[in-house]
Amino acid sequence: MVAKSPSREDVLKAVAEFDSLGRDAFLERYGFGRAREYLLVIDGREYDSKAIWGAAHQYVEGGRPLRSEEFSGGQSAAAGELQRLGFEVSSPARNPDWTWDEHVLALELYMTDREHLPGKTSPKVIALSALLNRLGERKGLRSSSTFRNPDGVAMKLQNFKRFDPFYLDQGLSGLTRGSSGEQPVWDKYAGDIAALAAAAKVIRVAIDDEDVDLTHLDDETEAEEGALRLRVHYARERSVKLVNKRKAQQLERTGSLQCEVCEFDFGATYGEVGVGYIEAHHTRPVATLTVGQRTKVSDLALVCANCHRMLHRQADPADLAGLKAALRR
Repeated sequence: MVAKSPSREDVLKAVAEFDSLGRDAFLERYGFGRAREYLLVIDGREYDSKAIWGAAHQYVEGGRPLRSEEFSGGQSAAAGELQRLGFEVSSPARNPDWTWDEHVLALELYMTDREHLPGKTSPKVIALSALLNRLGERKGLRSSSTFRNPDGVAMKLQNFKRFDPFYLDQGLSGLTRGSSGEQPVWDKYAGDIAALAAAAKVIRVAIDDEDVDLTHLDDETEAEEGALRLRVHYARERSVKLVNKRKAQQLERTGSLQCEVCEFDFGATYGEVGVGYIEAHHTRPVATLTVGQRTKVSDLALVCANCHRMLHRQADPADLAGLKAALRR
């Protein structure tokens, strides 16, 4: 290792070269991999700290660039030296695990060309990365430049190969390790492409519909099979004006507000405090909805709180007949 350490100006020269060449070319030139722990941050841009520190050594008088294997201490040592020179170094937070909804979108892309999977430079992969980043921003989860980037999306596609008979029958399995969330989505949709497409459509509607609240997706029921599907559903059954109109229609026709599943009547059971109370449930399958589409009065069913909750626990929240049959049993 050279006796003299790079100065702040030497580091900035390496940063300028990084900007000129681009990340991949810079790392290849100096023999470094991508930083996974410490990043140099300048004017909001992130740089691989160890690679920058190694390249900066060439600008020291009589110096030369140091390759990854030539200095000890790893990324933490390089980060410490950069901080000593007054630079900001961040240790990016670990990206959150992929959700059910994200896995559905990834599997949809996987199934479009499972025999020739697109790589990180594919426009399809880049487009999905952008969509997932929009979802991450709306959920308040996007915290780093690596969040669902094209590298990560391409790797996720490779993960699905370990379940796919097309590859297993050839003795191939792609990436043998992945997340626990991949297999449940594969098991549900790999054999039903139409259902996969319908589920992916709902997720895209939710991402693009600003009326759908995508924050705090931590409810137990919503986490079972896809939070975004239920959020789209919820968003279309909370119009006070429409709910009141639907209740008025029911009162005019029957004189009461009985649950359409179990026939429970809040007013009859609780007296004055329950008079006029009933919940509204959206009966149109969310897979048929589009961005900005308005809910109609005829799309709402009136149900008690218990039946409403149970409807949302079903695979198809719009299936009132199915819940009635379960209740009879």
